[in-house]
Formats: sequence, C-alpha cells, structure tokens
Amino acid sequence: MDPATTDLKHAPRELQQPKRPLSTELAPLRALMVLFIAVPLLAYLAYGADHYQQMRQESELRLDRTLRIAQEHALKVLQTNEILLEQAVAAQGIDDEAALRRRQLALHRQLSALSRGKVHTEFIWVWDANGQPLVNNRLYPVPLGLNVSDRDYFKWHQAKQAGLYVSERSVGRATGVPYFNMSRGRYRPDGSFAGVTSVGLSTSYFEAFAKDLLASEAGMSLTMLREDGAILMRWPVRPRLPSRLASDSPVMIGIGQGQAFGDGQVTSPLDQQDRLMSYTKVGDYPVYLVTSQMAGQIVQDWMREMGWLAAFGFPPMMGLLLASRMVLRRTKESLAAAEQLSNEMVSRQQVEGALLQAQKMEALGRLTGAVAHDFNNALMVISTNLALVEQRNAEDKQLRAIDRAVQAATKLTRQLLSFSHRQPLLPEYVHLPDWLCSVQDLIRPVLGRQVQLSVSATQGVHAIYVDSAELELALINLAINAKDAMPEGGQLHIAARNAETDLPPGLQGPLVVIEVSDTGHGIPADIVNKVFEPFFTTKPLGEGTGLGLSQIYGLCQRAGGVVTVQSQMGTGSTFKLFFPAFDGVPGASDRAPSRALSRLEKDLVLVEDNAEVAQALIPALEAMGCKVRHFDRATLAKDWLAQQTSLPDVLLSDVVMPGSLDGLGLARHVRTAYPQLKVVLMSGYAQQLGAITGQGFEIVPKPCSPAQLAEAIERVSAAGQREDAQARSGSS
Repeated sequence: MDPATTDLKHAPRELQQPKRPLSTELAPLRALMVLFIAVPLLAYLAYGADHYQQMRQESELRLDRTLRIAQEHALKVLQTNEILLEQAVAAQGIDDEAALRRRQLALHRQLSALSRGKVHTEFIWVWDANGQPLVNNRLYPVPLGLNVSDRDYFKWHQAKQAGLYVSERSVGRATGVPYFNMSRGRYRPDGSFAGVTSVGLSTSYFEAFAKDLLASEAGMSLTMLREDGAILMRWPVRPRLPSRLASDSPVMIGIGQGQAFGDGQVTSPLDQQDRLMSYTKVGDYPVYLVTSQMAGQIVQDWMREMGWLAAFGFPPMMGLLLASRMVLRRTKESLAAAEQLSNEMVSRQQVEGALLQAQKMEALGRLTGAVAHDFNNALMVISTNLALVEQRNAEDKQLRAIDRAVQAATKLTRQLLSFSHRQPLLPEYVHLPDWLCSVQDLIRPVLGRQVQLSVSATQGVHAIYVDSAELELALINLAINAKDAMPEGGQLHIAARNAETDLPPGLQGPLVVIEVSDTGHGIPADIVNKVFEPFFTTKPLGEGTGLGLSQIYGLCQRAGGVVTVQSQMGTGSTFKLFFPAFDGVPGASDRAPSRALSRLEKDLVLVEDNAEVAQALIPALEAMGCKVRHFDRATLAKDWLAQQTSLPDVLLSDVVMPGSLDGLGLARHVRTAYPQLKVVLMSGYAQQLGAITGQGFEIVPKPCSPAQLAEAIERVSAAGQREDAQARSGSS
C-alpha cells in the first residue's frame, strides 16, 4: 500500500483522491523526464544511422571477399579443365575419324584416367564432323543416336572459329545432368572441319561450392555467366531462372564497356530485389562471376540488432524515467542506483554518507524510543493524577499550568521521535495562525543571532490536515538550509495564506500555501530541479545527507499537495508548501475544554508493570465506576483468566513488559481464547501504534488522559454490543 494512502487513511474523502502524475504537477521535473527520453533516443538514432552505414560497408567488404574467393576457385577449375581439354586433344593425335573409332577403347581408357578424381568434370566427348560421338571418358561403347550438331559450341567450331569456346548452360542428352563445357574444334590438314572435343563442367559442383561459401551469408547470391550474358550457374537456385541477363542490365553494360570489375546497387532482373552487387572477370576466360546481397537483408539485420539494443537499452531508460517520478516521494535506493550508473564515485560517497547517517539515526531512534517510553510513563502518571485533581478543583489556574506543561512535554516527545523517524504519522487538523506562533519558538534557536525571523498568517487562512510534528521538522529543515545560505546573516520569513492565484500545475483549490523565504545566496539554476531528490546535497561529505528536502516533498505529497522552489542567485530562495484547505475546522482556541470523566461501570482487568502508572490509573478508572483488578505481568493475568467462570468486561494492558509474554501476545491469546472479552492496549513506543492497529486492536498512545482511555473503552464496548446484536439476529 502507498505510504501516502496509509498515512491519510482516516482523512476526509477529499484527501483520499488518487495522486496525479508528477509530470502534471511539477513543470521542471516534466522537462527533466522529457530529457531522460530525448537524450538516449537521440543517441540511439545517431548510433543507428552510423551502425547502418557500418553494416553496409561490412556487407560490401563481404561481397568483395566472397567474390574474390569464388573467382580464385572458378579460375582454378577452368584452368584445370582447359589443361584436361588440351590433354584430350593431344591424345587424339592426327588420326582421322576411322582411326579414332578403331582406337575407341584405348582412348576411352586414356580419357577416363585423365578425368579420374576431378569431381568438377562431368564428361569428355569427342564428336565427328556430323555431331555424332566418337569417344567418351565414361561410356564405352559410345551410345548411338546422339547428335550435338545443334549445340552452340558445335556450330561455333563448325564455322571454323579457332580457339577455346565456353558453351551456354545445357542438359546432357545422355546423362540428363545440367552442364556447360569448354571445347576446341578438330580440323583436317586441308583445313576442313573434322569435329569437336569438349570437356563438360557440372553446374551442381559449382552450386555445391556456392552453397558452402554462402552458408553464413543470409541474402547473398553468386552467379556465373558468359560475357554475352548467358547464365551458367546461380545460387540460390531459382525455379524459373532466366537463361541470360538483359543487355541493359548494369552488369552487361559494364561488361560491354570492357570493365573487368564493377559494383553498385541495382534492382536484380533475376528476383526483382534491390541488391548490392559486385562482379569480376575470371582470368582471361569469357566468364564472369557476380555476387550480390539483398539491401533488404542489410536492413533486416540492422533492425534486428537495433531491436536487441532497444530491448536492452529502453527498459533502463524507462526505469530511469519512472524512478524520476517516484524517487522524490519514496525510493532512495532507485536514485542511488541511477546516480551510481552515471557517476560511480560520487554515488559511492553519497551512499556511504547516507549509511553513516542512517546508522546514527538508528542509534538515536533506539535511544529516544527507550527514553520516550519511560518519559511517557512519567507523563502518564502526572496526567492521570492531574485529571483526578481537576475533577475536584477544575478552576485552579495552577492545575491548568501543569496541564499545559504536560501537553508541552508530550509534544516534545513526539518531536524527538519524529526527528529520529520513530514516530508514526498522525495527521490532524492544524490551525496555522496559532500553530505558527508556537512553532517559531522552536525555529528561532536554530537560526542564531545573525538571522532575523518573522512569522505571519493572514486572517481567515484555512486549516490543513497534516502531521504537525512532521510539519515542524520540515520548517526546521528549511530554517537550517536558510541559515547555511546566509553565513553573514539575513532574513527568514515564514508566511501562511490561502492560495488563490499562483496555484501549481495539477492541483485544484482551495489550497493553503506556507511560504518560507530567505535572503541567501540562492540555488544555481542547473541544480534547482534536483534539490528534492533523496541523497542530493551540495554540502561537504559528512555535513549533510540530502534527506531534508526530500522529507518535505514526501510530507506535501502525502497530504495531497506539492512543494515548489523559486530561486535567484544573489537574491534568495522561496519554498512554497501547498496543502488542501479545510474550511470550518475549529482552531486551537475554539476547542471545547475537557469534559468530566465518563461513567463506564465496567469490570476491568489492568495489566501494567510500572507500579506508579498503575497506582495512577486505578483511582482514575475507579472514579469512572470501574471495578479494577491489577496484574504487573501478562502471564499472571493469563493464568487468572483461565481460572474464571465469569469473565470481566475489558482487558486494559500495556504492550511492553518483562517476562515471556508481553501485552500484544496476551491480547492475541484473549482474542482466540475469550473472543467476548474486549481488549484495549497502551504503549509508549510510538513505532508500535500503526502495527498493532493494523492487527485490529484498539490502542492508545502514552501518555493518555483518563478521558482518552474512557473513549477507547467505550469504543470497544460499543463494538462488542454491535457484534452481539448481529450474532443474535443471525441465529434467529
């Protein structure tokens, strides 16, 4: 549960409205939160643009590296096959067709030996002048009925064009396997055409090599083509691969201009994708290799990496944004972590200082808690006996003076506990004109002689609903800061008025504002938005923890208001504490005097280990018509109750007492064993009040007057009567 909700759970409905976002209440902080988003976002976009260019350059380098590897491999394969072709030509000698047919078996074995181990070589054929087979390295005898006179390479040599020829991609008529070949023509001594010798290269071999080469390169392709655009091989394989590139494609234009190498970004005519492309010629052969990378793949890879970066980077950014909204109200650890991320050394010093301060505050809290318990018992004795005496002489002025002294001592105890964070928040209606007059006596000694204090409150200022001790501590903290800002002296003015025209963003009236203004050196503009952050301080290490102004911020937030600061260097600072206004609430001077003791007429068991407190309470309870039985240990009361056939009406017990069983343990036992016996608890340890109330027990703080005890006893008795009535109604 939100601490603000817990602290004000008994407040009027107006104070229980949900809190508005901090960004609508505090314009400077809203700008800071926008900065928390804008700076990382701009850095993210700048990095993304730079990283995209870097990935594009890396893709171009990978394209070039892949192309060079493929070129080197293709060159070796073509050179090997050219040598194999020359060896096959040499093996034929000058024999005519008839002689070659007679030597078919010997040539078959010789060609088989030449091609053995060359996985890239699909076949070696020797064709006659009519395109019919003479010899083959794999088949003996050669199959009849084959004819290649219609093939491009056969026609090229038949036209008596000398030299090496690389054919277009075809499917073998004898094997049914895709291939392209390298061939040379055979000519008779008179120069007439005698046939062709060809060495076929398996396209599946090149495809397997390309598959391995591009295995880790998503979106990349490798194409082998002739200089006239005829496609020999492509990986990945496309179902409807065109037979050649268009003459107006960028690659063919570059080849036509005699460029052995080129690159760029083009729209591929093969798959209609935008691609980064590089091409190069394979040695002196009329063969080119083209590598390409889908531009969309680069974008996809870039978006994936940026997505991962966003997945890891945006949550901390959003966490920082949320922390900036919450840290001023409750989360010291979040800001410490954020400060550690931005400046580890400064954060470490702040945390160490805060830890030392927390240890000091813990030790002080334990000390003041123990002292306050004994002090509250003493005040309990005084206030109880005073109430008895007042019943006999209500108009005695000296008794009134004693009563005021007891109230002042009680208030002082609460201030000590509040300072050591051992006092639970107890919101009440505060009438500011009277309250400020009393609190200035606490502030004036803090300022010293060099600082002049003035306090004022306008007529008709409304009451506010806050914990008065916490508000006192807030003003004391502001006074200490003002004194530090005026080392050579100055003026501090505290004023309360109804806020009418200068309402802060996000709050609606009616509001009351308490202004604390000094004439000090002011707050620098670059840190004015940070002053309410926990642990933020400009004081040297050991002289401040940075918790004072965050306590003020939390006070205003819990009360449904807000605190703002305005400062100008060399002129001074003004803190404005805004609170919801409550009209018609009686002030201190309008409160009714204490009434006479109620007649309770109850059978009551009192469990109190302090003999003096018990001796004061017993007569007061008896004066209210109660029959009182006293025990100084919880175990004794427990044993006595176990022996009774008729239970008393109320058990009134202190909480902290010696022995194995304290007052809270006794109350739990009574709730289980004797549910009809009503329990009222008392405690001088303020930190116990909220926890015990949360367990459903009625508890009153020490010191308490007999009238307060009577009210508590009446409440539990009335609640018991309602429960009995409901039980009887349900059983009927």
